[in-house]
Parts: sequence; C-alpha cells; structure tokens
Amino acid sequence: MSGLAGTFVPRPDFGSRHQTVIPAPVEAVWAAWQEMEQAGGEGWGPIVRALFTVRRQLGRLKSGRGEVPEEDLRDSFLLLAEDPPREMVRGIVGQWWTMGAADGRPDVTGPREFLAFDEPGYAKATFSMRFTADAATGGTRVVTETRVLCLDEAARRAMRRYWRLIEPFSSLVRRMMLSRLRKRAVA
Repeated sequence: MSGLAGTFVPRPDFGSRHQTVIPAPVEAVWAAWQEMEQAGGEGWGPIVRALFTVRRQLGRLKSGRGEVPEEDLRDSFLLLAEDPPREMVRGIVGQWWTMGAADGRPDVTGPREFLAFDEPGYAKATFSMRFTADAATGGTRVVTETRVLCLDEAARRAMRRYWRLIEPFSSLVRRMMLSRLRKRAVA
C-alpha cells in the first residue's frame, strides 16, 4: 500500500505497515478516526501518551533543554493530503535520531515544501491511514503505514540505528492505535 503516501515518499528506506478489519462501515470508521485526531493526546490513550512522554524526556535530557512541551500528532506532523473517507497522509521532516534536538523543520509548512525539501542530513517521513470496504467481512479494512526517506547516506546510517531502537515501540503504538480505533468505531 502506498496510495497518497507514495506521492510523498515513493521509495522509503524504512517503513512499517499495520492493519485490521473493523466491523463497521467505512464512514463510521473514518468518523471515529476524526474524533481520535480531534482529541489529540487524549485520543491516543494513556500508554501511547506515556511512550511519547518517555521519548520527549529523553530528548530533553540529551539536548539539555528545560521543559519540552507535550507533543501532539496534529502539531508535529503536517497534513499533506486527505481524501475523506478513504485516506489521510501526514508528514514531517526531521532528524529523529537526535532524540528531540531536531524534530521538525519550521520552513516545511505544507505538501509543496515537503516534496521540495532535499537538505542532506535529514529524513522525510509520512504517516498514513487508509480505509477501504472489506468485501469478505462487510467491515472496513484500516491500514496504517509509516514511510521514511533519508536524504543522504549519513542520515540513512543514523536512521538505521534509530529505527532498530524505535521500530518495536512504533509498531506497538500503531497496533494500540488500531485497537483504540476499533473500540471507538464499534461503540
């Protein structure tokens, strides 16, 4: 699956994909997803918030900065494309392996800047959600995909080390997010 995400990161260096089938119509699952997004950190649940807090605190300790504001997926990831109720793609440009020292580029403010950005030492990532009718069950197949493109070999090496550390937690977050979405959509 790449869908709209493939427009922004066509050939990822790193990625993960998770899916589930939810016994509800596409429109209901999309609406539940929108509710989760609108709820921000509260919509993700306590365990996911705790994982983000740990990452934020590690970044604070490593960078020597004082208090780091709480992250919100909507604030850190730009909306790059949306095709309701079928697909949504968010993106970010950063150096996540620095653990908070360079999480996003303020000059990347939309899809055009995201596509054009090519500064060495950085990576571009997309997070997408795709909702399709599942003919076999009558429900909705939901697929979440993370795609990361490194802009030079140094970034790729750094991201490889970081990915080995973070990918199991990232996958856990995605599975928990899908589980929470299922509960909300069928409630």
